[in-house]
Amino acid sequence: MKRNPIFSSTSRKKKFTWWQGALFLIAASILGRLSGGDPQQSDEQYESQKTPPWSPPSWLFGVAWPLNNIALIWAALRLLNSPKRFPNRQPLLRLQGVHWLIFVTFGWVYFRKRSPWLAALWTQGDALVALRSYQLAREGDKQLARAYLPLNIWTWYASTVAWYQALYNPDPLLDTPALLEE
Repeated sequence: MKRNPIFSSTSRKKKFTWWQGALFLIAASILGRLSGGDPQQSDEQYESQKTPPWSPPSWLFGVAWPLNNIALIWAALRLLNSPKRFPNRQPLLRLQGVHWLIFVTFGWVYFRKRSPWLAALWTQGDALVALRSYQLAREGDKQLARAYLPLNIWTWYASTVAWYQALYNPDPLLDTPALLEE
């Protein structure tokens, strides 16, 4: 396997380590969980919504998001430890920030505010962030780009579910009725 010359310097000391990434992931997960409120009520709320036949069971979110986030932490550490001249480093780090902001606030808009419309916008926003991150990373490092694939797959799939929910469920926060009926 051919190594990326940008990362081949053995004299370069890593500034950020796996355990710092793990601590960040734990903190982001706790914030995300706190923003959503009681996990049992969250599962019940999701199950009570009109969802499409292709929607995942609620337990699958607990599997998908840790996998997505581990890949994103790996990407973030790779970016943070890359030289300043790494292609698209700053835009990719900014997109990481946007993703984590969406991640920690999603529970608040969907579970606490019970807004399927805002949840659809948050989900679609995350899908766009994932896509742009993949595109930018691919220009400089194909291995880094692959770290964004799980998030792309999940958020684009989840966007179809979220838009369905927005159309077929009332939104108490925005005081709108369901726009479509099953």
